[in-house]
Amino acid sequence: MAKIKGNRNIVVISGIILFYIVFTLAYFSPLLKGERLTSTDSKTFLGSSKEVIDFREDTGHEAFWTNSIFSGMPAYLISTVHGGELLTHVRAFIVKLIPSPAGLIIINFIFFFILGLILGIPPLLSAVGGLMYGLSTYFFVLIGAGHVSKVQTLAFVALCVGGVLMAFQGKAVKGSIITALGLTWLIGANHPQMAYYAALMVIIIGITYFIFAIKEKTLPAFLKATGLLVLAVILAIGANFGKLYTTYDYGKYSTRGKSDLTPKDADQTAGLDKSYILDYSYDFGEAMTAFIPRFKGGGMAEPLGENSSFYQELVKSQGKERASDIAQHAPLYWGSQPISSAPFYYGAILCFLFVFGLFMVRGKEKWWIAATVIVSLLLSLGKNIPGLAHFMIEYFPGYNKFRDVKNIIVIQQFAMALLGVLAIKEVYLRNIDDSVFFKRLKWALGITGGIALLFAIFPGLAGNFIGQSDAQLAQSGWPQKLIAALQADRRDVLRADAFRSFLFVTMAAGVIWLFWTKKIKAQYALALWAILVLVDMWPIDKRYLNNDDFVPKRKAEVPYIASTADTEILKDKSLDYRVLNMAINPWSDASTSYFHKSIGGYHGAKLRRYQDMIEHHLSPELRDIQIKSQNAKTIGDFDAILADLDALNMLNTKYIIYNPNAGPLLNTHAFGNAWFVNNYHLVANADEEIAAIDQVDVRSIAIIDQQFKDELPAQMSIDSTARIALTAYAPNKMVYSSSSSNRQLAVFSEIYYPKGWTATIDGLEQPILRANYILRALLIPEGQHEIIFEFKPKSYEIGNKISFASSIILLLAIVGIIFGEFRKRKNTLNVE
Repeated sequence: MAKIKGNRNIVVISGIILFYIVFTLAYFSPLLKGERLTSTDSKTFLGSSKEVIDFREDTGHEAFWTNSIFSGMPAYLISTVHGGELLTHVRAFIVKLIPSPAGLIIINFIFFFILGLILGIPPLLSAVGGLMYGLSTYFFVLIGAGHVSKVQTLAFVALCVGGVLMAFQGKAVKGSIITALGLTWLIGANHPQMAYYAALMVIIIGITYFIFAIKEKTLPAFLKATGLLVLAVILAIGANFGKLYTTYDYGKYSTRGKSDLTPKDADQTAGLDKSYILDYSYDFGEAMTAFIPRFKGGGMAEPLGENSSFYQELVKSQGKERASDIAQHAPLYWGSQPISSAPFYYGAILCFLFVFGLFMVRGKEKWWIAATVIVSLLLSLGKNIPGLAHFMIEYFPGYNKFRDVKNIIVIQQFAMALLGVLAIKEVYLRNIDDSVFFKRLKWALGITGGIALLFAIFPGLAGNFIGQSDAQLAQSGWPQKLIAALQADRRDVLRADAFRSFLFVTMAAGVIWLFWTKKIKAQYALALWAILVLVDMWPIDKRYLNNDDFVPKRKAEVPYIASTADTEILKDKSLDYRVLNMAINPWSDASTSYFHKSIGGYHGAKLRRYQDMIEHHLSPELRDIQIKSQNAKTIGDFDAILADLDALNMLNTKYIIYNPNAGPLLNTHAFGNAWFVNNYHLVANADEEIAAIDQVDVRSIAIIDQQFKDELPAQMSIDSTARIALTAYAPNKMVYSSSSSNRQLAVFSEIYYPKGWTATIDGLEQPILRANYILRALLIPEGQHEIIFEFKPKSYEIGNKISFASSIILLLAIVGIIFGEFRKRKNTLNVE
């Protein structure tokens, strides 16, 4: 009998997974035609990573460094393969079984489904729970934006939480192994912010179980489970140590670390600035979008039909065809964030079931889930609760490394979905009297349905429907009547969505009532529930990620087409030079990096010192070019402008793209790959160092921090015939030849980074000095020499070894558990 039951479960589970696959491929049907999703972030990744990926494909080795973005930075957070992370390769294989983004949604479904099974929830019920969680608009918005690592990270949260709960519920060894596996994959997905939020939720779970262990006098069992879970965390960290160690090593020197400059004001922290961290904060109205999608209008480009006031007003001045085009991208969003592409809608049914769960579910699960929802809500409000936000930034370790604090709602959404499934489990088990059940159902329906109906009847309770962008629209020439029509439509879409949520809440409650009163069987109730979830979520998700976002595979793989300027620059076969693209914002675009070694780029954690240079010198020099070039009459006038750009010239900015459809501007004043200086200027600290770039002729004098004073000679001698040149280039290895009649100080137009770069002169290692705030410098003896810079980060080498060893231990533990379970079941069958 046990064998028959086990086979039946295997068939059911296989059928559920097959349904997930078929459904998701139906949603992403362009994948079946060979098309691929394109997004801004995916294009940015391809632009930023092209040099290191090309190097990997050409050589079979890792570069660890790229010069194609921000003049040079470590590639750890761009594209680096850690060979020792064996289980990460398994995760990557699983994710790639089905093309992205379908595979991402499927693994979200599957692992939440597995969590349900771990908690003893029947398979079909767990399957619908997986749908309810995985169809959240949040995932589709992330995928549409290209935030793949976020979605991957969140997919494994369910497995981690399942393992933790299993450990605390009496299966400490199995639970710890599952936790170790889930956490290994979660960390391996490489989105520290999402992992951080997941850790906060696990801490809340641990505190809750600790309190109950004291109350129930089961502290020894709790401590045993905690000890094994700690070992699981150590193993998971060890299995990803290569990635974590290199990221930690780099983090101290990135914009997520402390600046060497004296803080200008209280806004600065040891990580990101407070205002930057809190810029994208929720308000209470934004939080309501989890239940009523367009409570704040939706996104900044929402479709409106011909019945909308906005369309009707447009027709008067633009005509029907033009009005229809504009109305497809109406700026309906009127929330407090600077921008919003879409609301993060969990689903009316999910929100109803969560409230129902607060009445139905008892014990530890209810309390840690409720605590998670409250904590995440409060933290997502960010600058709207400044005391709490600033406390977290100042005193909670690592909190100041992440921006966009509203993203903490990911654990709120997860917790709400789980409580909703647990609520249905309680209904399924029928452990309470009819009178108690109906009372709880009425309360849940009254609260959620009542809120939805209230806003459907009185939408003005949500606010005045005036958005931050309305003033900008007026300044750009939009007539006040058109803006008023837009505001009227904001009211109408809130009313429509509120009534929509009311209907779904009512129908979901109705299905539960039908099951409880035995008017329909459990399987039919579950089928109706699944249909309601699909009908609720499909059209909302399709607003923000649909077939229009797909392009032919070739276009997705080759995201940028070389412009006239790019083509001309690529004719220059010099070993190494940099390009400044002024046709776009150079600090937030990676298209130039796809073709060239760029002064700019886009990355959330560029080198801190380079960001300082952007703010103090590079951006001001760009403004100088734009302003002064307006008065330039001749090529000579423009050439004179370029001669004064010390920061750009010392970075060897050979070409400037001013018009992508024309040839680039050649900068003859770029200093080249390396140059000898006549003298050096010592400074006391970073403030003096960065300021001196405007005060010293950096072409002939190197600005050196006093920490390198002992490496420098008391006096410099000048050799006007000395020569230094780059003779071989790779992103992680540069070879130079030099010739001089006496000892010289050379400055290189390469970014200084103290963790991994080594320099040798004729095979003998030499100390690398920092010059001009961000560049490298070397003292080179007289005579002819070969100089080699190589990037060999010890953090990668050490981390990879630890990752490999930890991965082997974890794999052996997993095999041991599987083998033990197999023997146990075999013995059980033999006894029967």
